[in-house]
Amino acid sequence: MYTTTRNLRRYDHRLREFVRSTSDVQHAIHRGVPRSTAHGWLKSPRAEVVTINVTDMDVLRLQQELLTLRRRVARLIALLRLLVILLRMSGFSLASTRIPDGAGKQRLMRAIGRSPTVLPLRVVLRVLRLSHSRYHSWKREEECGLDDITSCQRSSPQQLTLCYARNWARSAPCNCWRNTATI
Repeated sequence: MYTTTRNLRRYDHRLREFVRSTSDVQHAIHRGVPRSTAHGWLKSPRAEVVTINVTDMDVLRLQQELLTLRRRVARLIALLRLLVILLRMSGFSLASTRIPDGAGKQRLMRAIGRSPTVLPLRVVLRVLRLSHSRYHSWKREEECGLDDITSCQRSSPQQLTLCYARNWARSAPCNCWRNTATI
């Protein structure tokens, strides 16, 4: 069974407003809008549109803002270059550094997770000098906790979890039972 779906076209809200303000559908029809759609714009209530304030600025103010943003970006790029060079000169590498703290790993994973909107993951891991396998290993362990103490039942199902072992040690009937290798 074949289903056909209509491709709905979307029109700029400014064109709709222009047709409403002039009450002339010919402006829209000349731009390829179907006649029935343009007439529907005259009858339908005005929709609330949230927009950025850039559309209200004149050309001079837009150019000034563009220049300020370019200066800011140039400063940030220079700062980033300095930090990357400093890290490389210091010999910093996560390949030979152990990070036992789970909170530190989570902060790093959150920062890496936010960065793909700006940089590809491959570039981020190369800047951090973190191997792909280590990153993906941490990502798999994230659901069980990133501390170096393995408490994930998936990785070692025969091992007691840290929480269970502590509770068991507290509830032991005598001190001789509290000295176990699982704690």
